Amino acid sequence: MGMIGRRARELAVPVVVCALTLGVYCLFSVGQWRMMASPSWDLAIFTEAVKSYSQGHWPIVPIKGPGFNLLGDHFHPILALLGPVYRVFPSGLTLLIVQNALFAWSAWPVTRAAARLAGSAGGFVIGLAYGLGWGLQGAVGAQFHEIAFAVPMLAHGGVAFVQGRYRACMAWLAPMVLVKEDLGLTIMVAGLVLAWRRRTEGRRALAESLAFAAFGAAAFAITTQVLLPALNPAGTWAYSLDGSATGAGSSVGGAAAAKVWPSVIEILTFPSVKIATVLVCVLGAGVVGAASPWFALVVPTLAWRFMGSVDFYYGWSSWHYNAVLVPIASAALLDVLGRAAQWRDRRSADEERAMADEAGAAAWRAERLSSWWGTGVISVGVATPLLALAATAPLLPMWQLTSSGFGQDSPRTEAAHQAMAAVPAGSAVETDITLMARMVPDHEVYWVGSAKDMDPLPEYVVVDQRSYVWGGRDVTAVGWATDAHPGHSYELVFERNGFQVAHRTS
Repeated sequence: MGMIGRRARELAVPVVVCALTLGVYCLFSVGQWRMMASPSWDLAIFTEAVKSYSQGHWPIVPIKGPGFNLLGDHFHPILALLGPVYRVFPSGLTLLIVQNALFAWSAWPVTRAAARLAGSAGGFVIGLAYGLGWGLQGAVGAQFHEIAFAVPMLAHGGVAFVQGRYRACMAWLAPMVLVKEDLGLTIMVAGLVLAWRRRTEGRRALAESLAFAAFGAAAFAITTQVLLPALNPAGTWAYSLDGSATGAGSSVGGAAAAKVWPSVIEILTFPSVKIATVLVCVLGAGVVGAASPWFALVVPTLAWRFMGSVDFYYGWSSWHYNAVLVPIASAALLDVLGRAAQWRDRRSADEERAMADEAGAAAWRAERLSSWWGTGVISVGVATPLLALAATAPLLPMWQLTSSGFGQDSPRTEAAHQAMAAVPAGSAVETDITLMARMVPDHEVYWVGSAKDMDPLPEYVVVDQRSYVWGGRDVTAVGWATDAHPGHSYELVFERNGFQVAHRTS
């Protein structure tokens, strides 16, 4: 019974943290869904890809263009795992719940390891600051993205590194090459960090680590230079940093667009929001975690973002790619806490020696100073992430849960459902962002404008006149459709509360 009781107490903290994380995020996601909140078209894109996987096809996403294979956009074949889940629960909301579950799962190893190092209370604090961390909140607010799969891999891999289970660490991180192309660089850095940590273990350990680094570098090169160009309609990697493709260029910030080769200082500090992003990341590591070599894993993600020319790459409060930084920072914190715990625990043994041997008093005093230092590091490491979360909470997505109106059905919900019902199941439809993800399960959905070269054109056009994508312009479904598709005629078949549906008649 004693062993069972200890086991239950050991598991109680991570269970509570994971449950809280999952509960809060699902409450937020369901609220977003009920309010018809659509931060971008990404949820619809991923829903369309997973729908295609569920049917046994390539991830063809008409939203991006007729016949567009999403594997040519970012390399994320791991999304095929969601096909069977979507087949049972065909909805964009399914993807949101899956992402929340992955984030909650990632809190398990972090919280459990933290509790062993800092006690139950310290483990709960670190786990909660992780589970509701800035990057994970931002990703939940931005809705589903492929990086949801990388977060638990980084969490489990990072904890394995802290615990000296280096082969397990590599096993957890290796599948990230199937999540997103740039994560091969993160694996490369992890391999180099492992080589440094294992440098005294012999040639075999060093060779394993360096081979892992080479694997990451090779995966990055192959996916970006071979696979993505082969699958992309333009024959290129769409998000390269050299300015040769359709994604981010090499300049730093819109105001610095003319500077082809910015200095390192410019890359790190201009615009100033980059400094805030780095600071929040360091605070998430409890400050002391930045001393761990594992913290170097944040460099590839921050590097490609800061070198890009897209302003929203730089922020910290609401962008989904911050999510991968959170488990890295937390594992780095745990790594330092582990060493600090060793310093702290030396005290009792050394005190006993000093009592028996007066000559050892000086050495004992030195060890006592080390013990105090270890205790201080642990205290700072435990408190800082929670204080940082508390200070930034009003700027993060979950703060919306404190609003009395959050999660209530939109006053336009009934009209939205009627608009969707006006489009027969199985029809091809062009639409803006508002109803896009909701229409994917029963329709072939195109972004307004992505079907211009189709023959025949989609039969229906659905417009939300109040959508932010129109920039305040007075848009009608018939007017937009006839302008976008000259020579074709449309008739209005539904209009209510800002939603319009037009049917192509010729």
